[in-house]
Amino acid sequence: MTYAEMKEAIARALPAMLPALREQLYALNAAERIDDREAGELDDAIEARRTAGRASPTVAPLPAPAVPLGSVMERASIFPPRSRPRISDRPAAKLRRRRVAYSGSIPPGLAERFTVGEIAALGIVADEIAAKGRCDRSVAEIAQRAGVCTRLVQRAIKEARLQGLISVDERKQRGAKHLTNVIRVLSREWAAWLARRSRSRWVGESKVTPADTNRFSSSLKEGAVARGGVERGFRRGDSRSGQPGRPAAGFRF
Repeated sequence: MTYAEMKEAIARALPAMLPALREQLYALNAAERIDDREAGELDDAIEARRTAGRASPTVAPLPAPAVPLGSVMERASIFPPRSRPRISDRPAAKLRRRRVAYSGSIPPGLAERFTVGEIAALGIVADEIAAKGRCDRSVAEIAQRAGVCTRLVQRAIKEARLQGLISVDERKQRGAKHLTNVIRVLSREWAAWLARRSRSRWVGESKVTPADTNRFSSSLKEGAVARGGVERGFRRGDSRSGQPGRPAAGFRF
């Protein structure tokens, strides 16, 4: 609350609200949001409003419109307003969240217990556990990779922990910044699902590297040149193909 807002609140406040406004004034002065000169002027204004009824009891003050106490207390907070995270509102974050949630890191029987955002957060945890056996990523990193906010990540981990699906080991340090928590899978169904998923990644994948493919293509070209064919290959009915002395085969329809 600024000096002008505080002065307006004092002018419009009822006598019963003056003590609360004085306490708010002292808090703003302590937080250096209002300097000493302005605080003295506002304190004098509060004192004048408080003693105005006693000096002239026969003169009734003009009725002032009532100010909701909730709005006054909200403006009088000494803390800066909390900025609402908007990462989940971005189109890229939505796409990333859905991609992770539908990647199949969690069994369908367990995934139905959580929302799409919670599944995305737990999917990042599951990928780390499948790769390293545990997840020691920070909440902020998991939220960034899953496309959700940090509060949703904390809620998803807490819910999975209450259901007995994961274990969370806190690594607190005395006199220093705490290390990130270590998360492991306790559910046998989830662990077996991750094991089958990691093995199935190799099924159907080619074991030929790009270098091997290049060597294989060059060997085909060399063989074609040695047999008298052109670099682009043989055509049916070409007189240069086939065994020597054998007439070339005609086209078949």
